[in-house]
Amino acid sequence: MYEFIRGKIHSMLPGTVILEAGGVGYRIQVPLSTSGKLKGAEALLLVHHTINAEQGEEKLFGFLTERERDLFRALIKVKGIGPATAITVMCAADPDQVISLVAAADVAALKKFKGIGPKTAERMVTELRDDFAKWSPGATSVSTNMAKVPGAKGNDAVLALVSLGYPQNKSETAVAKAADKLGTGASTEELVRQALQLV
Repeated sequence: MYEFIRGKIHSMLPGTVILEAGGVGYRIQVPLSTSGKLKGAEALLLVHHTINAEQGEEKLFGFLTERERDLFRALIKVKGIGPATAITVMCAADPDQVISLVAAADVAALKKFKGIGPKTAERMVTELRDDFAKWSPGATSVSTNMAKVPGAKGNDAVLALVSLGYPQNKSETAVAKAADKLGTGASTEELVRQALQLV
């Protein structure tokens, strides 16, 4: 139904962007690989539209690159993985890391993602491995050694975890540990990825 939306960034939190286009505000859920790179007043997001007929709910998921959207669409084709779980996986690791884990048939690593159990991890490998092995490597984000992070980024990271369904207290604890490990200069995206391994 929708291919892309170009508009003014009305507001943004890690994992969610409100994009104003043609006088309409679109709430778009995005992975951290997208929200961490949005700069300036305007953005163009490639979108995937879902409808949950039972709940009468529609959602938009947005991505900066075709690679991110292709990965999302591949993940939701696997039985047991819905859009929310796919976004959670893409928040916990960058696209190339997910693709590499599937291509390497690393079930043990895949099942560490929230919402991915042993059977689902095995299905990911069975259904996606051959296709992912053909995908050429893309750009990956790199985290470096840093010392403690200021509160604003930490607060945004906590909000991102809460929006993914984690309890507030566990989110705060995980982000605090992530901040201790990564330090100053760490982005909100890096904090959330690290915290997702600790929550």
